[in-house]
Amino acid sequence: MSGRRWRRGQSLIETALIAPILIMVLLTVVDFGRAAYDYSSLSAAAREGARVAIRTGSTRPANADVVSAVQQNAIGLSVSAGPCLNGYTSGVLTAPSAPNTGYVYIVPGTTGQTVNAPGGQAPAAAAGGCVAVTPADAAIYPLTVTIVYTFQPLTPLAQQFLGSSLVMTVTSTMNTEY
Repeated sequence: MSGRRWRRGQSLIETALIAPILIMVLLTVVDFGRAAYDYSSLSAAAREGARVAIRTGSTRPANADVVSAVQQNAIGLSVSAGPCLNGYTSGVLTAPSAPNTGYVYIVPGTTGQTVNAPGGQAPAAAAGGCVAVTPADAAIYPLTVTIVYTFQPLTPLAQQFLGSSLVMTVTSTMNTEY
């Protein structure tokens, strides 16, 4: 009888030693799943934003329409218009410093192109490090919707693999057909 009790006690101790490791591994898998979900959602949102940017009709879309479409399709994620929505003069798109948030940018689809906004957007001069806003006219221009998102893992083990935060950049390019 005492041998049986000893074995049950041994099993309990083994379980107590292994359980924290198993739970940490499980939570790390959940973190990687969150990262995959966020990336997939951002990709779909960028595609929808690009679709809205090239939409034709009686009224052409503006930057606000594109950002709104991205926000509606980035389900469960916090995204907003970037500080320089149509790009910086430096050409570098910045990531938000707050964890689990993202910025939306609408930029030219090819290098050297000046058109960087949907046809319904009003033109604007360059200011404060932001490029001039040049809306598309009655021609075919590639426009790129880019989302720069700062993902922060929840578990320390995932942070060992990904760092304290991971910047995800998702783009979608489509041609205007006004």
